[in-house]
Order: sequence, then structure tokens, then C-alpha cells
Amino acid sequence: MPRPKVDPRFRRRVAQACENCKKRKSKCNGILPCDHCRARGVEDACRYSRYPRPASQESQLSRGLPNREFRREPGPLDPASPASSSSKQIDIPVSNLYSVSKDSQMLKDSRGKFIYVGDSASLSFLGSVRCTLRAAVGLCPFTNEPARNPMLEATSKIRFETVREPSIDLATAQSIAKEFFLAVSGILDFFDPPWLLAQLQDWVEQPSQRTKAKSAIIHLALAIGFQARAQGDVDELLSEQCFAFGRQLTMFNLIDDPSLATVQAVILITYHMMAACQYNAAFINLGTAARAAYTLGIHLHETNKAFGGEEGLARERAWKSLRVCDLFLAASLGRPPATTEAVSNIVWSPLKPSRDYERPDVAGQVFSAMFRICNVFERILVEVYAEKAISLELARSISQQHRQWTEELPRMLMVDGIDEPDAEQNHDASPGGFCLSPKQGSSIVTMAYYYSIVLLTKPFLTFRVHHASDKEFSKSETSSIMISLATYADACVNSAIKGIDIAYEYVFELITPSRQPLIVNSVFISALCLGLAFLDKSGRYAWSVNPLLNRAIKILVHLGKLNPHASRFAGICEQLKEAVAIYTTRRDNTLLSENDKSVRSIFGDLRASSKPQGYSESSVDHTENTQLSWSVPANESVIKPITPRSFNYNTFQEESLLPISGLSPTQIGNLPMDYIQSNGNLGDVQYPHPPDNSIDALSEYFLNQNIPLFPFASSLSPESHFDFQGMTLEPA
Repeated sequence: MPRPKVDPRFRRRVAQACENCKKRKSKCNGILPCDHCRARGVEDACRYSRYPRPASQESQLSRGLPNREFRREPGPLDPASPASSSSKQIDIPVSNLYSVSKDSQMLKDSRGKFIYVGDSASLSFLGSVRCTLRAAVGLCPFTNEPARNPMLEATSKIRFETVREPSIDLATAQSIAKEFFLAVSGILDFFDPPWLLAQLQDWVEQPSQRTKAKSAIIHLALAIGFQARAQGDVDELLSEQCFAFGRQLTMFNLIDDPSLATVQAVILITYHMMAACQYNAAFINLGTAARAAYTLGIHLHETNKAFGGEEGLARERAWKSLRVCDLFLAASLGRPPATTEAVSNIVWSPLKPSRDYERPDVAGQVFSAMFRICNVFERILVEVYAEKAISLELARSISQQHRQWTEELPRMLMVDGIDEPDAEQNHDASPGGFCLSPKQGSSIVTMAYYYSIVLLTKPFLTFRVHHASDKEFSKSETSSIMISLATYADACVNSAIKGIDIAYEYVFELITPSRQPLIVNSVFISALCLGLAFLDKSGRYAWSVNPLLNRAIKILVHLGKLNPHASRFAGICEQLKEAVAIYTTRRDNTLLSENDKSVRSIFGDLRASSKPQGYSESSVDHTENTQLSWSVPANESVIKPITPRSFNYNTFQEESLLPISGLSPTQIGNLPMDYIQSNGNLGDVQYPHPPDNSIDALSEYFLNQNIPLFPFASSLSPESHFDFQGMTLEPA
């Protein structure tokens, strides 16, 4: 009996059916795996097409567009003003961006469990850079790695439930307290050194007067200090013991009865876990700290001012420290922030030129440099990466906050207590011989500033690399739009360079802790931007990539002695450097080969003046006609590229005319790795290309590949479109 006809108004449809249901002409419910594939037991074979269904002809004609796959829908970041609505709407094709399945944002941790990693994470950007270089150079150690590496997650060596209190004398505690302030300077700002010194003395000399709250905070601070010094196994053991005992006191005594000490202690636990490469555990604990802060009203600026005095100042500084850890973790893992500026009711007002901001009261804490750069981070994560879209108007708005931040930086550092010019000279005069370090703290703040610019502008750099040779796109855009796009793309590379330089100075020229999670993540994502920038043929500057990659590798190798993430990132950067070298050799050899014919036509051909006996023009014609079909046999070696060191005048034209244009990118990708390694960088391999635009032959190839602008798109919006001045990179 036929199925009753359903009214079209009530017919349920899905946006796209899986490939199996398309072939079987079955009704698909649009999920992964769909019900039909699950019923047939072929869940693994349930796949969806990478290319979206083109817009209907009627909708294209109604918008005045030609019948092609140019499509743009209004996005959440489009300006709503009348001026913008009347401006020219430009549609940009982003058909080379591929869709991914619903598990594309899930990575496995060290235990094999799936965890979520969003677009702003360095591991997500690593996948995007790998896709780009795989299209440009084929197989190499960098591109041959899996697209989604497992996320390293360390584990605690001592369980906190049964640990006993470690024994630490006063001299050791004071020395380790100095390491604590070196480690957290510019990041955590709970209390001043004199306060901690007084607490340490009472804590050691009067154990019967200890409270659970203060004891937990002191143990956790000492754990971070031992972790930062890390001069041997003893420091590592004491760090684990202090951390486990401080965590025990926190969980057993402070969690069920939230207080300011609860917020401070859990934030210290979070920071220790970040430095120990336990990012997922740190993210969970930070959520606990955020909820405790909300419970106590610490997020409300007016409430903290009402408390006044030391209590109100401690509450405000705890909220600031919570914001710093929260936004750093959110940016590193690509996850939503746990805190927001909106709930604080703080107006971003300009600072007045006054010395009153040096260690101010509760009201002045809103002018902290780190606190304000966190507001910029939040806008980038919420308005750009959460929406998977960016426009020039939004970029200008955020960059305006950057400019205001830089203008007020000297006075804002006074609020954080890291702008005393004679602090190091008076170092020994401070109580206990330690104080906050201005140089270390200001370096961390400056690195956070450059890190935020990299996060904001790397979508522009990615877009320009993918469309460097798109002549149709370039012709359709106005010069002002292209200049603005190029400015933000160049800003990404410039900020990556500055961030690496500051990190290098911080690590090798200052007295710094052995572990610093913010530096590791910032340097790694900056190195990835440099590798991607090397493929940008439309750039206005010749970036010196190799020396900067060497600096980044040196930083990561140094920190990798105690940080598994830094050690792994250093190896990835080494592979990135090799991939860039392969691309460089191919590009230079292409330029040399194309220039050879022009040189011989102007200055003559030495080979033609010494033709051997039996030489005939037909043989030359035959050779030229067969070059396009020539390929390298598997048992023959590839000709080495012509470089200044290997240049030979007698064989120059002989080598430049060898038939080496037959290898396609696919053939290169299919070559075995031992063959690639035994023949250097494969710099001699050329591609068939027309003479007039041969220089862009390589880039034209990988621009046609499926490279994501935002590396991992969501299942509801698998593709992206770019918009400038009303043009938005947004879900299709």
C-alpha cells in the first residue's frame, strides 16, 4: 500500500543527506551516523559530501548574481547601520574550504578519551597549517603527521587524599616564595610580598595558630615556587607534596564553605596544573573558582568597593587573577570563557595622568594592564572565534582598544606593581630580600598583548595565503579593502616576530622560572604563523623566517626540559622548518628555470655554439615535445637543484634544460619517504605551467586544495565566507 502523501507544509527535510542514502534513495535524517546506516550496521561508512549544495538559480537571480557558487548570507557581525546597508555588498567565493564531520573538534587525550578543542587553540591552527603545507610540498615529516595529534595531559604523581604535610624550614620557605613571585609576576596578583613573608614566619614558628585557609594558600604558593625553581628531584618532590597537601586542605575544608580563600586557593591549583601540563584538569578547577567567585559576588565591582579596605582590594585582585587564568585557558584550548566583562559593570574609561595609580585602592584596580588586555581577549574569543567570523569593521573596533591599551600601558603597569624603575636596585632592601619583578612581569604583559593580536589577525593571514593568486578575487575588490586586509595579515606576522623576540629575552636574558605556560603557547602559535607567512606571495615584506624559527625552537627546547608540551612543540617546529626549506628550494628552482629561457634569448646559448656531430634540430624538437610526458623512474635519482654553491658554468644550461617538468604534486606525494629523504628537498621538481604566470604555479596548486580558513568548523556551519566592510567570514 503506498505511503499517504504529506502536505508540503509539514514535510520534514534535512539540509544534506549522507552519501549512502543518496545512492539508495533513502530518507536520511541528517545526523552522523544516520538511522539507515546504523540500522544496516555500516556506521563507519556514513559520510557526507564535502561540498555544499549550490544555491538555487532563483535566489541567485533575485540577488543579481551570476549563476555560480557565489553565496553570502547576513552574519551576526554585519553592521546594522543604514550606511552599511546601502554600501556595496561583495560576495567572495570560499569554495575551497571543506566541511568536516561532527567529531572534527574532538581530540584524544593521553588516556584515549575525546575532549573538545576549539578554533583558537594552537593544535587547531596546527592542523590548518599542515593542510596548507601538505598541498604545497606534499609528504614530509611535518605534513605526514596525523591531522589531529592526541593532546598531551600529564598526571599528578601524588594523590592528595592521603598525602601528609611536608616539613619546610623558614629559610627555604622564604627562598621559594621569591620563586613564586617570579613565576606569577604579571599573571596572578593575590597579595604583596610583605604579606606572604609575615604569613610564612607565623606559619613556621607558630604551627598551632595555623588556619586551614591560610595553610592551604601557603602550601599551594610554595608548590608553585618549587615547581618554578625545579633545580632537581628534591624540588620536584616537594612541589608535588606541597601541591597535594594544599589541594587536600582546599577540597576537604574550603570547597563546601566558599570564601575568598576558596577562590584564591583554587586559582593557585589551576596555575600549578597549567604549568604541569594538566590543562583539562586546570580548566575544570578554574570553573570551580569562577562559580565560587560568582557565589561571593566577587565579580561585581560595586560590591568590592563597598567592602573597601584590604578585604575589598583582595576581592578585586582575586577577580583580576581569575580573569587572566580564564582567558588564557580559553584561548589555549578554544573553549568558552568562564568569566565575562559584562557582569562586572566596569566602564572602560581612560586613565588620568596621575601617580595615584601606583598600587591603587579597589576602584583603581580596573586600570590594571592585564585586566584590560583580558577584555580584549574576551572580545576576540566571543565575537570572532565563537562566531567563526570576522570583518574589517570588527577588527578595527578591537584594534582601537589595542591602541588605547598601548597609550595607557605605563600607568596601567603601576596598578599591577610592575613598573617601579628602581625596584631591582632596591631588591635587597625589601623585606626578606625579594619583591615583585618589574621586568619579568612587564614582559609577560607585553607577550599577552602580541598574543592577542596574533589571535585576532591570523584569519586574515590565512585568507591571504589561500587567495594570493586569486586574480578574479583581487580584481573584484577595491584597493582600500585589499590594503586593509594586507595590513592585518602583516600585523599577524609582525606580532608573531615581536612575541618571539620578547620571549627569547625573557627566557635567556632574565632570571626566570623554569616553567611558564603562557610563553610556551604564545611562542608555538607565533612559529606556526611564521611558517604560514612564508607561503604568502602577495606580502609586501620579505619576512626573515628561518632565524625566527630557530629562536622559537631554542626557546621551546629550553623550556621542554621540564615541559612535555614545549618539547613536543619544539619537534613540530623543527619539522615546520624543514617543510619551509622544501618549499623554498622548489620556489627558487622554479624561478631559475623560468628565467633561463629569457636569459638565453637575450645573451645567447652556449650549448648551441658547440653542437656535437650528428646533432639535428629534429632531435631537439623531439626532446621538447616529449618533456611534458616525462617522469622520473622509481630507480633513478632526482637531479639536485641549481644553487649558488653548486653552480657549474659548463653544465649550467645542460642542467637547466633537463626534462624535469613531468612530476605532478600527486606524484610527489606518492613518493616513498626514504626516496624523498635520500634526494634532499626535491627542489628540482617543477610543475607544468603557462609561461606568463609561472612564478605562481605552486601557489595556484595548493590554493585549489581544500584548506580551512578557520581550521575546524562546527557541524552546523561547516563552511566559511569572508567579508570586508560588511564582508564577513561567516558560516555558509
